[in-house]
Amino acid sequence: MDDWDKRFLKEIVELDTNSEEKKNYTECADVITRYCEEAGLKVEIFDSKHDDIPQPNVVATLDVGAKETVLLCMHYDVVPAGDAEGWTRPPFKLTDEGEKLYGRGVTDNKGNIVAAVSAAKELAKKGTSKINLKLLLSPNEEIGGVYGIDYLINGPPKVRGEFGIVVDSGPEYVSIGASGVLAGKITVHGQQGHAGYPFAFANAIHLSIPLLDCMLDYVDVRRKVTSEYPAPPGSPYENLWGRFSMTVYKAGSKSNVIPGTADITFDCRLIPEEDPEDIAKDIESFLEKAKEETGVDASLEITMKVHGWGSDKEDKFIQALHAAVKEVVDPDLPISADLGGNDGHFFTSVGIPTACYGTIATDGSFHGLDEWLAVKDFDSVRAALVCFAEKCD
Repeated sequence: MDDWDKRFLKEIVELDTNSEEKKNYTECADVITRYCEEAGLKVEIFDSKHDDIPQPNVVATLDVGAKETVLLCMHYDVVPAGDAEGWTRPPFKLTDEGEKLYGRGVTDNKGNIVAAVSAAKELAKKGTSKINLKLLLSPNEEIGGVYGIDYLINGPPKVRGEFGIVVDSGPEYVSIGASGVLAGKITVHGQQGHAGYPFAFANAIHLSIPLLDCMLDYVDVRRKVTSEYPAPPGSPYENLWGRFSMTVYKAGSKSNVIPGTADITFDCRLIPEEDPEDIAKDIESFLEKAKEETGVDASLEITMKVHGWGSDKEDKFIQALHAAVKEVVDPDLPISADLGGNDGHFFTSVGIPTACYGTIATDGSFHGLDEWLAVKDFDSVRAALVCFAEKCD
């Protein structure tokens, strides 16, 4: 990582582009555009403006006159910093501690943006790329990608290529698939009233306990669902598997008020072979049985449906990328699939074979406090992308 890379990373990390507030998107896209142009890339901006909020998508192209084009997918939105007091370094300042760099989004996904642009910069300078590159740098990934990569692929721009690399993954393996996501909310319905008269009202918190206990059985149901795609190294199972987690609980307003409702938010991870519509129906059916068993009144709302995806590991581009990563990083580095979801499904849904590789180490505290990027992982991703482009004939 040279001084140019660090300046670039510093400028975009110090812009708070969290996906909840959706601020600084234009400013961040402007910085990315400037560095892409410095790298010798042709830049186009496609703004998927929604609710009067600008959401510029940057498309930066290295055209070497090749027959085939590879799409590199990254995102500049980040999850909120959360409890800023819990950070030991400022979340929206790049803290350089030699082998590690700290800041929100430093690895998910702004470090990957810089690695990809820097790789394209070297290729443009040397003139050694055997493929055209299109870097797709978007917002909206952390909340589904509708106004980001989805817009570029399925909206008016209709960006296309022969292969896609989602530079939004880990350095321990080359990924050829990712989990689907189904998120939702279960609302337990009681009756609000004065806490001095608990016998007269139905406490939604109390009612939710037996229902939650029943829903915990769905964790075991999902665990038995197994994919043909291998799980990442260090996983408890050999192949990807289904997962269900209850992640947020909200109820009550004051200590002297019996709560009338309790909301339980859940996250369900799908294997690539599953259809979110089918799993939504399955959850609805399981909840209905839990309601019958407990006598609790509850309703279900599905808030997000994202397809998982998978590609053929024998695809020539995947083989070339895997070979490049093994040459640069580790000859024994495996092919796996991601436990998390990402934007790769937008590529595979239109027939573009896709793989993932990136800087997001499992212990890098991405989405957590003190998110960090290992400089060695940055250098590996950058070098692997250069090697791939130079040998992908």
